[in-house]
Amino acid sequence: MLTDATRNKIRELMARYPQPRSALGPALEAVQQQLGYVPDEAMVEVARLFDIDAAEVRAFVGFYHMLHQEPTGTYHVEVCTNVPCMLRGAGQCAEQLQQKLGIDYHETTDDGLFTLGEMECLGACGTAPMVAVTKKQANWARYYEELNSPQRVDAMLDELRRLANVPAEQLPVPERVVPGDTTADGKTADGSGRRTGPYHHDHHPETNSLLARIDLPDSHSLAVYEANGGYEVAKAALAGKTPAEVLETVKAAGLRGRGGAGFPTGMKWSFLPAGAYPRYLVVNADESEPGTFKDRLIMEYDPHSLLEGIILACYATEASHAFIYIRGEYFFGAQRLEQAVAEARAKGYVGKGIFGGKKDLEIIVHRGAGAYICGEETALLTSLEGYRGHPRLKPPFPAVEGLYRKPTIVNNVETIAQVVPIVKNGAAWYRQWGTERSPGFALYALSGQVKRPGVYELPYNTTLRQLIYDYAGGTLDDRPIKSIIPGGLSMPHLAADKLDTPMDFESIVAAGSSLGSCGIMVVCEGVNIVELARRTMSFYREESCGKCTPCREGGGWIEKILERIERGEGQLSDLDTIERLTWPIERQSFCPFGPASVWGVRSLLKLFRADFEAYIRQTNPSGKAPELPVRPIYRPDTGELAPKVRV
Repeated sequence: MLTDATRNKIRELMARYPQPRSALGPALEAVQQQLGYVPDEAMVEVARLFDIDAAEVRAFVGFYHMLHQEPTGTYHVEVCTNVPCMLRGAGQCAEQLQQKLGIDYHETTDDGLFTLGEMECLGACGTAPMVAVTKKQANWARYYEELNSPQRVDAMLDELRRLANVPAEQLPVPERVVPGDTTADGKTADGSGRRTGPYHHDHHPETNSLLARIDLPDSHSLAVYEANGGYEVAKAALAGKTPAEVLETVKAAGLRGRGGAGFPTGMKWSFLPAGAYPRYLVVNADESEPGTFKDRLIMEYDPHSLLEGIILACYATEASHAFIYIRGEYFFGAQRLEQAVAEARAKGYVGKGIFGGKKDLEIIVHRGAGAYICGEETALLTSLEGYRGHPRLKPPFPAVEGLYRKPTIVNNVETIAQVVPIVKNGAAWYRQWGTERSPGFALYALSGQVKRPGVYELPYNTTLRQLIYDYAGGTLDDRPIKSIIPGGLSMPHLAADKLDTPMDFESIVAAGSSLGSCGIMVVCEGVNIVELARRTMSFYREESCGKCTPCREGGGWIEKILERIERGEGQLSDLDTIERLTWPIERQSFCPFGPASVWGVRSLLKLFRADFEAYIRQTNPSGKAPELPVRPIYRPDTGELAPKVRV
């Protein structure tokens, strides 16, 4: 079934990794590129190439949602309906697509051109609502953003129809666009509309460091990066500093991890056991927490800054092999990273003897295949090794036993990018901003019902009120704020009376939530709290890896109760049931995903229980209880099933 070209591609992929099994995901993506999906016969062939059982390949394919076991249309159109997009009209966008295409979710148009799907967060929260489109057997994907009108939806579909028969090599660059709009010169971008480009705001020029270059033309290229001082910090460090000196600078700066936990980066690096080699650096670029979209800017518009940070981190930790695990949906970002690695390799910045010295460094860009759980560091490592993304028990921690059971440092994209200015300017420079325990500055991804959503590079002690009103211009239609999620969808909501809370780790915890991944979502008055809670829970039910019972089953139970309330069949006692269910999920789940999956819903119940009760009374005024399920009873004396009885 597979062509010689696909088999050769798979063998090339296997040769890239220290252990060939790591190439299983990319190999299956190559199969899907050839066939348009991954049928059972192809799984058997892949299993033979990897010398593993076919059941292992089937289990892998069944776990990752970007690998399709059934054919799709020429275009797979997936509309994001997660909370950030929902708050800005994703429901209307989805309805328009269903009407214009004449199909429902998981259906294909009669002409075979479009298959429609509902997608979880795609990291375009600042330009919501949005749709991701992939073209079958063409290695091409595109984000269409700001789809807030029927005209823009029509323009997107018109462009896709025009491109349907265009050869793959002639398809436009798969960057982000707003269909139907024109650029400043009145021209359209490839017939589609204006390119969205970066959507950051530099209202605080003193800390405009990580995003300082992304508005420059061709900011992703090596030429532009070097013209603005790129790679000079790494060259100087490798020539004039010891690894211990670089590590100590990062530790003294107090840089905290930007992936959610906020653990001190330099301290994590120092946990590597002495004398244990090889060591690996894994960059967590699986930015899939709803409301978080900052790392995407770096990877798409300044990828060389990430590569320079990787060089410094690998030098400090004495690692000679780095992996960038990027979420599969970030198609454009992955392309930009691969181009950047190729440019750096050609210049001698990656490979043997980088910068003409003795340091060797290999960098591999590894695309995931669609699983939120792979944002958890141990699940990411399991996935990178070529298995289903199940988390591991800690301890041992990855610094002691990580990728391939070797010492491994896992940091996210922004964390690694922050290393460059810190090593360049010193720890004291970095510590002039923020607080004693949360020093420096961060990328805050602001989404939801605000006038100017986007990424803001600000000191840690900036307050929520300053971000939302002084920098982002306030809320849509100047509506009152109902709640704020300060650190991505998994974090507890804060009420509007917490607006003067500084955005640092300690202050947000004291206010009752967590800074998490610095993904701030603003919810205004008028939002249906029941719908908000149900959509939050449906995300975590969908994305549970299924490893442990409390998370796998409990999330589904809570979602079903919220769906029943939303249909007008709720009872006041349901709220107590939801509250009760959250505790075993939080306390008895295997990994942090379980607790995080219920914090949002529990906080909504705590803050807005009156809203839930009012909704139940309004939609079910009689308090009618739902019909209980029924089941037949087996009679051993007759061997037959008795009539169904209520249980």
